[in-house]
Amino acid sequence: MERKEISVYTKLEKNEENYNIMAIKNNNVIKYIDLANNKMVIDMENDIITRENSEYEFTLDFKKNKIFIYAKKLKMDFIKEIKTLILTRKKNSYLVRYSLMEENMVNEYFVKFKN
Repeated sequence: MERKEISVYTKLEKNEENYNIMAIKNNNVIKYIDLANNKMVIDMENDIITRENSEYEFTLDFKKNKIFIYAKKLKMDFIKEIKTLILTRKKNSYLVRYSLMEENMVNEYFVKFKN
C-alpha cells in the first residue's frame, strides 16, 4: 500500500472537475475522498468504480454495463443501464467513458498517477 498523488478529471452530468489529490494505491485499487466528500474506490482490475456519500452508494460496473445505486435513507436499490464507450488501463492512468442508456449523456473518469 502506498500514498500517491493523482490527478483526477471527472465529467458527470455536465459538471466537470479537475484536481490533484492524495490517494491510497494498493495493487490495482485506488482510494480517495473527492472534493464533494465522496469516498471513491477505483478497482482497475475489475473495472468497478464505487462512489459513496451520506445519502447514496453508486457502484459502476463497466464489465456488466450497469450502475447499482443504493439510497441509504430509503433503503432501496436501483439499477441503471450504461454503455461503456472507452476503457483504457495504462501503467500510470485509468480512463473510462460511458453513456447512460436512459439519457443522452456521456460521463467520464480519468485518473493519472503523478511521478
